[in-house]
Amino acid sequence: MQLPRNDIEKSLPTKGFVKEETHHTYFYHEYEGKRTGAYTYTSRGTTYKTYGVQLIARMKVELKLDKNGDVFDLCSCPMSGQDYNEILRRKGMIPTADEAK
Repeated sequence: MQLPRNDIEKSLPTKGFVKEETHHTYFYHEYEGKRTGAYTYTSRGTTYKTYGVQLIARMKVELKLDKNGDVFDLCSCPMSGQDYNEILRRKGMIPTADEAK
């Protein structure tokens, strides 16, 4: 299982992540203008053009997902931004409609 870095970097901004360039490319998830605590980053190094199982497992933790397959779904588009928000909502990282009042 591998995931191209370009797919990661193109997909995350469409799912509620804000991109910040430093020595790495960071992606911070925001919901209603506030950071949720979920983030990940990609390396600019030429040896990291494709992410293998070990890096995907690390991203899974940073993104607050349960399975490596969830990272693939998030980055290759079967999982929408709304689906991802719902996962974070179930984990208490995004308030429910009742809590937001």
